[in-house]
Amino acid sequence: MRGLTRPLPIQRRAGIVDDGYRRINRKNWSFFDMTATFPFSILPIHPPQIRSAMPPQNLMQAKTIFSGSTTRTYRDDSGWHGLSDGGKGLPHLLARLAARWNTIHFLCPDEMEPTRLNVLMAALKKQKPDFRLSLSCILGEDVAPDFIDMADDHAIVQIQWRVTGPLPDFRFFKGFSRAGIWNHLVLDGAAASPENGMAVTRQPNLIHSWEIANAAVRTVGAEPSYGQVRPLPGQPLWQAAQTPVERFLLVDRLTRDCLLRLRVDDDGDSLYTVGDNLAYHFLPPDQLPDGYLDEICAMVAAGGTVATTHVRANLERAFLIGYAEERGVIVGNSSLKNPRPAYIDSVRRRSGLDLAGYVERGYTSVRPEYRGLGVGTTLLEGLTQRAGDRKIFSVIAEDNEATKIIAIRNRTRQVATYFSEKAGKSVGIWMPEKMIDAIGSKRS
Repeated sequence: MRGLTRPLPIQRRAGIVDDGYRRINRKNWSFFDMTATFPFSILPIHPPQIRSAMPPQNLMQAKTIFSGSTTRTYRDDSGWHGLSDGGKGLPHLLARLAARWNTIHFLCPDEMEPTRLNVLMAALKKQKPDFRLSLSCILGEDVAPDFIDMADDHAIVQIQWRVTGPLPDFRFFKGFSRAGIWNHLVLDGAAASPENGMAVTRQPNLIHSWEIANAAVRTVGAEPSYGQVRPLPGQPLWQAAQTPVERFLLVDRLTRDCLLRLRVDDDGDSLYTVGDNLAYHFLPPDQLPDGYLDEICAMVAAGGTVATTHVRANLERAFLIGYAEERGVIVGNSSLKNPRPAYIDSVRRRSGLDLAGYVERGYTSVRPEYRGLGVGTTLLEGLTQRAGDRKIFSVIAEDNEATKIIAIRNRTRQVATYFSEKAGKSVGIWMPEKMIDAIGSKRS
């Protein structure tokens, strides 16, 4: 095969690769440096045979997914440009390697730029290969390629992104996540700041795992931080993976969504799945268990979408508070509040709506790890069902897309918009669909 060197003859365990010019350390997996003449590398992977039932019940069973896996190093001295226009020929090459070494799992440690990734994904979408692939990509300040049209062949299992400058807009990663791809973010150089780490932890459904890395230190991403609320028991299972190969095999065997929800319990061994044992409660504030009002106030503050000046006072006089808990920890909450008269007057002046006698649905907050599981929707449905004859409205900031999606799913529609000086932005008034006609006739 022209321009291709022979593969190394020695198999090695995952994470211990020495190809004669660069070593990947067991503990501190580092990237291959990209230069104009640097060879292109592929790691064909042979996973272990899985004998335990899946999904795993404990950490030992989970580690059998990658423990004992072996890799080779395949090297092409012509580099990326030798692969038929910067990556278009990679699927054909991987198909040949799959037949040669009887494996469908490949990891490419050489970092590509987003433009090259775009070319590769177009080729994968056209050829629909049957192998499984983990890629590495470097993100600079320019991430212009539009990845809305994701490949639907499921060949790409994981992408390891390295960021050395400003964080890109998190919406950049949304298309990859929707395609079932595991996004692992490496904050390196100037990007390795506490502020960036905090921002990343609040996006676990887009950035599924992350780490801070530099020449000397590799630190696995911390538990998602959500204000001053109590942490969840244990830690994410993905943190048990020490290398991209191990994490790749976990995602491939368990699927992205399953791995994202699996956690190692406080005992350090047993596993549990986030959202499998949710309990919902709807109580007046004076019937909440001791300490729960404090925790719900902290949840509202962590959500960051409302001013916290009157949160506790408003909750203390609320009509009803709904909350979801799992394993003794509150994971989501919402409420039906009795609005203050001054607030009703303010809304009337700005929107023209007279909401006297209504209850306001608000203070909805869901931990990042539980978003996408229907927690917010279930809370809103439960509150609406228990409102009796009371009419309901809610105020949602125009830029709060997540809450607006939940409101629409809860058969709620926007009926008015006004600018809130206190919030410094436009907000909308939303109501259940069955009440909108009555409001229209009242305004006329």
